[in-house]
Amino acid sequence: MEDTDARCLEQHFTACPDCLRPLLVSLNGHNSWLMSFPRPQADQQQSGRAYFHIVLEPWLVGPADLVASWFIHIDLPSSPAFPTAHAVEAVARHIEELASKHVLNRRMSNEVFNPAGHIDAILLGFHYYSHVHEATLREFHGNVPVVATPQAARIIKPWNHFSTIDIIHNLDHAAASWRAPHLHPGPSLPPWLTVLHLPGHREMNFCTAIVWTHTQQDGDAAVEVHETILTSPYGILPNQGSLQAFLVSEPQTRKLALLHGTKESHIGGKQTSLGVKSGLALYRHLGGVKYWLLAHDLPLTYSGIFMRLSRTADTPRTLEWALDQERSKKSVPKKQPDVFRVPNGSCLVLEA
Repeated sequence: MEDTDARCLEQHFTACPDCLRPLLVSLNGHNSWLMSFPRPQADQQQSGRAYFHIVLEPWLVGPADLVASWFIHIDLPSSPAFPTAHAVEAVARHIEELASKHVLNRRMSNEVFNPAGHIDAILLGFHYYSHVHEATLREFHGNVPVVATPQAARIIKPWNHFSTIDIIHNLDHAAASWRAPHLHPGPSLPPWLTVLHLPGHREMNFCTAIVWTHTQQDGDAAVEVHETILTSPYGILPNQGSLQAFLVSEPQTRKLALLHGTKESHIGGKQTSLGVKSGLALYRHLGGVKYWLLAHDLPLTYSGIFMRLSRTADTPRTLEWALDQERSKKSVPKKQPDVFRVPNGSCLVLEA
């Protein structure tokens, strides 16, 4: 982690030690993240840890090949900032060391045991090989729990590498609550953290909702708050039933962050990544979010006979282009979103 990021974290920890916020670290500049969620104080005291660390879809070690490189070969345009599982573990440990110095030591003795492993779970929200990257995943210890879609779970189970694999459930379009017990993935995640799969009109065009539940003071009362990070690597149409159900389901959630790209992608003449126009429409549909973070946005390198025959290609787009498209259809000007690009290897504090 860069010195500037470490100083940013130190400032956050010292400014308000009792109101920690989620942290996002970009592992490869594309769609792999370390997501760190503050633990409740009772959990901190019991575990000696300030955060619950989730690794989202790590792709760090080499290209993504299907069958062999001559058939499908996909590569990142630049090297990941954290090229190994050990490097990811090290950045999580660094976060805990800073938090221990500035936060935990204020409220507990030094006798609390701090475990050596700091990765609490791996999250696999999709099953294509760039999302379920075998060479990278095998670098993580097999005791790290995995939370995966059913399709991703079917891919990794035959490896016999991970001892615990829990399933992400779909939210039905008729669901009245996202918090129904049967929707929680299971013991790999604490009860104050859940993940839901929101299917779209096509397999690739889905959304994953990560909901962090915590308490905050409202006068003399402690009020339960639910904050959501939505990630949609290929985009989702705003009118999809599962997304609609989540937005109106109880209890209501605050929309903290949207992870969505701006590029468009096409395979065989069909658009697969919906790009910035879809992202802007989703942003409007959500009523705005605090952070729109660019993710799954790098122009990838495609080769292999299938990729050539299918004419797989990425088309860069910009927010300004999408806003111009929007203005040409609507006379009433709308708020311009704040879009953030977290550089490869950098950290962002998601403030309230």
